[in-house]
Amino acid sequence: MPKNISKLPKYGRVVNPPAMRLTQRDTHILEAIHAYDGILSFSQIQHLFFSGKSQAEQRLKLLYQNRYINRPDVNQRRRLPEMVYWLDKRGAEVVASLQGIPLRELGWRQEPRWFQVEHDLAVNDFRLTMNAALVKNPEISLESWIPESEFWSYPDTITYAYNSHTLKRNIIPDGYFMLSHNRLRIRYLLEIDRSTEDNPRFLREKILPGMAYLKTQAYENRFGHRSGRWLVITTGERRLRNMLLQAKRARTEGLFYFTTYAQLSVESILLEPIWRRADRDDLVPLIFVDE
Repeated sequence: MPKNISKLPKYGRVVNPPAMRLTQRDTHILEAIHAYDGILSFSQIQHLFFSGKSQAEQRLKLLYQNRYINRPDVNQRRRLPEMVYWLDKRGAEVVASLQGIPLRELGWRQEPRWFQVEHDLAVNDFRLTMNAALVKNPEISLESWIPESEFWSYPDTITYAYNSHTLKRNIIPDGYFMLSHNRLRIRYLLEIDRSTEDNPRFLREKILPGMAYLKTQAYENRFGHRSGRWLVITTGERRLRNMLLQAKRARTEGLFYFTTYAQLSVESILLEPIWRRADRDDLVPLIFVDE
């Protein structure tokens, strides 16, 4: 690594950055930022690629100064829980080259959605927890992951009934993924809820359209099947109970699974009974051993 990296400014770029050679780990970092819907936090990158904080800081600073990645300026950083990174054009060009496509086809995020950075990082945390759990449970495999940005770009619009009214809504889950277990393919749509107050509109805005979506031709056309489950991760037990009551009103049966951030871990996410369903009084695992 070039000398005097520590003397580079934390914010803003120098005119003549230290020369660097892009390593395999560097390209993996760039690919990961793109794969995780265009944004990763410092702690997430450190967890994935580095054993120490100082080493991560030095390398990310070098990638930033050489315009492979970008990060907030000092005013933007004040509004964020921690430092975040996204691809700069040079880094996007590397990822596009690795995929064998021109940059214009990459669909890379050129700037974070500032209003929901914390939400996007929470989605990443869920994915990281899931991926680590799959490593520990090789009998279960991840078949695919579709990020939220794909649904923003190409949403499915559905109609559904509520109190004798017909409503229309774009369905934009926080992610879609499919797990394979014992020859079964189980499809999940993710809902990351970060609010701390009860939402009396959850039935109208999430549950009813979510249930309707699973029965539509649009869902089948997109995912090749009409089976699926919604996973809802929320902030605490009180809010979870409120959501569960609304799910029971809608008779969601096994279509919605609820849990809290506090209950999620690498050990628990797949096989431990941390999930609640409207049709059962007991907690259930995400994957049943007899599935």
